Amino acid sequence: LRKKLADERAVPSYIIFSDVSLRQMARSYPANEQEFTRISGVSQKKLEEFGEAFLAEIALHLLTEPRQIFADDSFVAPPAKTHLGDTVRETMKLFRAGQSVEQISRSRGITTGTVFGHLATAIESGENIELNQFFTDEDQQKIAAAFAQCGFGNIVGAKEFLANKFDYGLLRIFRAAAQRK
Repeated sequence: LRKKLADERAVPSYIIFSDVSLRQMARSYPANEQEFTRISGVSQKKLEEFGEAFLAEIALHLLTEPRQIFADDSFVAPPAKTHLGDTVRETMKLFRAGQSVEQISRSRGITTGTVFGHLATAIESGENIELNQFFTDEDQQKIAAAFAQCGFGNIVGAKEFLANKFDYGLLRIFRAAAQRK
């Protein structure tokens, strides 16, 4: 279905949905729009554009094929590496010295998104970064509720749920810290 839709639009298949999204659909068999929005990469726009077709395809599949059951950890990423690369260590050094994400971005000549990515990687690898440096307690509660609604894999859905108040980098930081707990 993804390939057919991509061919009709003359776009690469991953533009319709990523492989991760398809694997999550194959694992969880969403049966309605609410369940479908919990799939990674399913934004409100993608729900409106593709939800009906994919939900119908999943339902059709279940009419002819048995539902597969997966171990709870069958799609869990392997444990994070404890070794940080040089570029992440340099970002952490500057961050620990009190530089803001924007200052690190300018001084290193990298995007703020890359800096947030480095910080998220560091958290996933065991570095302790206090979320209070980025969020109020109220913001943390709102973001936690968004991820609870959309699923931790669905950062796009969480961003939309939060009315785009937080950029992807900040949401990655929060997700890394929350998953580490």
